[in-house]
Amino acid sequence: MIGWSIERFDELTSTQDLARERAVAGASEGTVIVAAAQTAGRGRSGNVWQTLTGNLLTSFVLRPKVSLADIGQYSFLIAVALSRVFKLHCKDVQNKWPNDILVGGKKIAGILLEKEDEALIVGIGVNVASAPEDKICVQVAGGADQTADTILDAFLASLNEVLAVYATYGFEPLRQEWLSSAANLNRPITVRLPSTSINGVFEGLEASGALRLRLESGEIKVIHSGEVFFG
Repeated sequence: MIGWSIERFDELTSTQDLARERAVAGASEGTVIVAAAQTAGRGRSGNVWQTLTGNLLTSFVLRPKVSLADIGQYSFLIAVALSRVFKLHCKDVQNKWPNDILVGGKKIAGILLEKEDEALIVGIGVNVASAPEDKICVQVAGGADQTADTILDAFLASLNEVLAVYATYGFEPLRQEWLSSAANLNRPITVRLPSTSINGVFEGLEASGALRLRLESGEIKVIHSGEVFFG
């Protein structure tokens, strides 16, 4: 079980950047950086993460003893841990490949993983008290009494439970749990790659966490990185 050590700040440029600095300087696993506001927060692929009042902005240091090929599984472990927390308060919680969580079809949280030598820096943004116009927050979705602090505490406890399952049984039971709430599973999706977009049916996950896409030809294409769109 990881013992979490939380550092809180009123404002940072990015919790992810400070967590990386701490990791490079030798910070132990379980170091958590939390900010009430960010001036340069970011999500996956360099996307901007908009800072709104009352939301959870955090990054933390893990030091997983797994192969480089299995590091990507941690995105799904984090998503499962977060989804378990949201399901205590919200209905229609879904996992969107590869790193988002939806409630009622709207984004409520995003996950960012970055490798730094032997450390894995995990960034999480959760819309707790407010959300951009096309997204949703916990307080509106059913957790009216929840705050950034209560969501963080519940998530860190949930993540310890998930990591214990992973250490004992491996990725498979958590892969299945992620899939049980997967958005648009067995339905048509579009996957946007750096130079093209591919249409197909989302058929599940590989053992690595890569997406299985069945093309119109019947061929299965395995996609390790991309952006998914519905409709």
